Amino acid sequence: MKNTSIDKLCELFLQTINQYNALEKKTHTYDINPPIYLSEIHTIVAVGAHEAINVTGLAQLQGTSKSAVSQAISKLVKKGFIEKRTSPDTDNEVILLLTEKGKQVFNMHESQHDWLKSQLAAVFEKYPQDTLSVLSGLAIDIQTIWAQLLEK
Repeated sequence: MKNTSIDKLCELFLQTINQYNALEKKTHTYDINPPIYLSEIHTIVAVGAHEAINVTGLAQLQGTSKSAVSQAISKLVKKGFIEKRTSPDTDNEVILLLTEKGKQVFNMHESQHDWLKSQLAAVFEKYPQDTLSVLSGLAIDIQTIWAQLLEK
């Protein structure tokens, strides 16, 4: 027997993921060259928000592998948004910092993020107060299921 409400929710969820993936693949210029992708912007924002983070910390923060982060960082270093420096604490650790161009992207994205949060806040005003809490719990539970799928 099919559970149509769960099927419909899964379809909506997949559509939402697909829309987000389309945003991730679209380049964003912010009138800065070279154009960058949303996933690259999110890496820039993570580095900017966690000053002097290392690759391991960034991988944990983004929920991805050190290899994937290293590749992304290499591209962003070549494009001039991020720089690598030796840690002042230890010579065998490399930390990540934003360049001036990276800081521009960070600030522009933060403005865009503020707009997005205000739009989402307006949407959530239409729903019961505990909606954000419920959705957060749902996201955690779904991530647990996906992690189990990855282990199989």
